Amino acid sequence: MALPKDPRQLMINLMYLVLTAMLALNITKEVLTAFQTINTSIETSVSSINGKNNEVYDKFEKLYSNPDTKSKSEEYRNQALEVKAKTQEIITFLQNFKDTVISLSGGWEEEGGKKEMKGLDNIDVSTTLFVEEKKGDVLKQKLNDYKSFLSSIVKPQYKDVILKSIPIQLSDMPHTDENPNGDWSYGTFHNIPVVATVAMLSKFQNDVKNSEALVLDNLIQQVGIDDWKFDEVKAIATPKTSYALVGQEIEATIILAAYNKTMVTNMGPGVVVKDGVGTMKFQASGVGLQTRKGTITVPKDGEMKSYPYEFNYMVGTAGASLQLDKMNVMYIGVDNPITLSASGYNIEDVSLSVPGATLSTTGKGHYIANVTNVGKLDWSILGKSRTGGATTKIGGGEIRVKLIPDPTATVGGKTSGLINSAVFKAQPGVIARLDNFDFETQFKVTAFRFMYKPKVGDLQVVDVTGNRFTDPCQTIMQRARPGDMVFFESVKAVGPDKKVRSINPIVLTLN
Repeated sequence: MALPKDPRQLMINLMYLVLTAMLALNITKEVLTAFQTINTSIETSVSSINGKNNEVYDKFEKLYSNPDTKSKSEEYRNQALEVKAKTQEIITFLQNFKDTVISLSGGWEEEGGKKEMKGLDNIDVSTTLFVEEKKGDVLKQKLNDYKSFLSSIVKPQYKDVILKSIPIQLSDMPHTDENPNGDWSYGTFHNIPVVATVAMLSKFQNDVKNSEALVLDNLIQQVGIDDWKFDEVKAIATPKTSYALVGQEIEATIILAAYNKTMVTNMGPGVVVKDGVGTMKFQASGVGLQTRKGTITVPKDGEMKSYPYEFNYMVGTAGASLQLDKMNVMYIGVDNPITLSASGYNIEDVSLSVPGATLSTTGKGHYIANVTNVGKLDWSILGKSRTGGATTKIGGGEIRVKLIPDPTATVGGKTSGLINSAVFKAQPGVIARLDNFDFETQFKVTAFRFMYKPKVGDLQVVDVTGNRFTDPCQTIMQRARPGDMVFFESVKAVGPDKKVRSINPIVLTLN
């Protein structure tokens, strides 16, 4: 019986890899919620695969209960039951870890009618449980023991194929400054949010169920391939790399489920076939989600039968982007925050260069830039190669540098028009106000000319240094009456860029 992998599973694995890469960046609520969505999809996939596997177990029971097929199916049926028991044991083992992680991080809560983990972003639980308390080593050993068990169930000639094909592949971690020994538990669970850990454990459950399906396929084939109709067979294509940068090599494993390894097959151009297993290698091209298609051709009943297959993979580019957190411009005299991101690179291996600006680091991928001259600056994002360690430019562009806009001079919140005489007399001075500007900054008036024109009488003028009304101004203001006019000219103000500016005049009529 064929047990094809659901095409949706390929996308689940893809999305998991992409989101795991994003953990190196500043994690937002949306990213954490996305991990919950991925975890739900993986758990749904596990349930789907479990249903297909149960169909195989039912088939074994039917073969065993049939006198005509009991003798040739008994051995493989008993082995299948061993696989079932071992699989359930490790699935329960992984589920207990998931429940423990969620419980230690605060359990569940209802939000907007939706069930959600309380400690989505908690990074201490996973580190403590799997790294410090060494539960990660226990988990790794359990998965490797299950993998060894599966390879021991099948006949010796299939052992190598099973070991290479099953999804449980716990690769060694790279040796880094933070992880000098390449410890798997540290590289997998250190400083990982709870929601990502739960998704990781769900992925292991998914890998276990897919591994169970692979071995069940092998066992059911041994009962007798002639018992199966080829029109029920489907092709399975599984890329070992579902996300790649342009130029990277992609390797895919292609298997025709329930197919006899001695049967001659043709899996299309570029596919090397050995023992019924095809290996395809090709260079990644294009950007975004790509689809690879092909056809497996086998002899059946004296003629050639064809079975199409396809798989999806994501191709990214070694590019980078720069985000100005306030707006796409820098201003003189204020702190300009910058956040970097670079696909295909760890954020620790990415740096920013802006000649003409002073940069200070505030965190991984986060900078503060200070600029002094109006114009344009060239920026470059530099990335360190994951192989040779060389630093290359992976992105760049221009940044506009501007002065902070002029403030508005006001008295009593007004720049012109009528003002109540009592309100006017209570004002302390001239205020420079900067409205509708995204940065928190202030201007201060440094000088102005105060002019008073009564309805009857001569114009009186007082020059003021500073922003407050002097005693001569106050004396005139107390004599002011409705119908009189006051003028403020030659208003000067200075802001955080230390540049003195001439700003708007003010004309007010008392009422």
